[in-house]
Amino acid sequence: MEFSPITAFGFVALTFAVGDYIALKTRGIVSTFITAILVFILFGGVLRVLPADLMDRSGLTALIPTFGMVLILTNLGSTLDLHALKKEWRTILVSLAGVAGVILLCATLGQLLFGREYALSAIAPISGGIVATMITGEAAKTAGRVDLASFASAVMALQILIGLPLASFFLRKSAVAYIGRGGHLQSQSGDSRRINLRILPATPQSLDTPTAHFARLAATGALAQGFSELTGLNATICYLLLGALAAAVGLLDRNSLQRAGGDGVMLLATYAYCTASFVTMSLSQFASILLPVFGLLVLGAAGVAICSVLMGLLFHWDPSLSIAVGLCCMLGYPVTYAVAMEVVTGASFGRDFTPEQIRNLTDYVLPKMLIAGVASVSVASVALAGVVAPLIF
Repeated sequence: MEFSPITAFGFVALTFAVGDYIALKTRGIVSTFITAILVFILFGGVLRVLPADLMDRSGLTALIPTFGMVLILTNLGSTLDLHALKKEWRTILVSLAGVAGVILLCATLGQLLFGREYALSAIAPISGGIVATMITGEAAKTAGRVDLASFASAVMALQILIGLPLASFFLRKSAVAYIGRGGHLQSQSGDSRRINLRILPATPQSLDTPTAHFARLAATGALAQGFSELTGLNATICYLLLGALAAAVGLLDRNSLQRAGGDGVMLLATYAYCTASFVTMSLSQFASILLPVFGLLVLGAAGVAICSVLMGLLFHWDPSLSIAVGLCCMLGYPVTYAVAMEVVTGASFGRDFTPEQIRNLTDYVLPKMLIAGVASVSVASVALAGVVAPLIF
């Protein structure tokens, strides 16, 4: 079968559409990436039906190294809610401690057991999600190590198999303990004063167009790039910081990429970029990396548990809650939301709770899981990938 650009694009889109469907039906246990990886290995590396340059033919992978990554990272910064981050500062510290645990165990024991390149390549994907994996994979491909790009993608695809059951178990344990001490009888309190740095008026209708959103997003990304070159600061961190600042002052609308209608194609391009190397991989090659993948995932989870509990003790947190919050780095949204709501439903089932008491229980677990996911997956892991990736090679 001859794959034209549109045929290649269609096959890639169909593969991830099937992956999304399976992920939805399995509540995220079988991630989109697991399905896509198996499809590409089967039809590419095994049956040789797919061309080795499938992703290049689709045109998707060309978007990321040119301008796509800049737009994605700047947009990611624009989604950060400074007020929510301020309110849940303890959650952020516990989450960041979990990321530190991943670094600690993977860079020491992981390096000893599985080698330096595998250990360092796994740190950012375990600590986050697709963007961190993309940054690691790009560094690997630039260095001519496509095998390590595949390894990083496999770590990201399979981490939910370790993180999800552990996070669900410990969050439920914490919720039950919270109910046991009567916490659900009292509303969660917090500082209601919002951080407001906005200096520009709301976006007028004349500028609320896809092209205008793209232009402002690109301008902010260009400023961040220039600032990075001028100061020597890591470019990834600059994109995140200037994206957040631009949204706070009103230069960008939050999640401008979505408002521009470009989030779908950028997400598909990111998917394609992270899985391109699997098209030429055989089942035996994939099987050969499973031991270091799962070994490092287990080490990462152990590091999360140790360091998040130690940080949580400073705030007198339940150790189970600390572990659940720390493990959000292996889940990300929307899995963090799904886990929290399933725990609330399960912990309150069969109990004579009023709607207010259920809401109090929800307010106890849900914000922590969501903010922890943002802190680790959207911020810490992306910044970490920008720092660690150049050190691998």
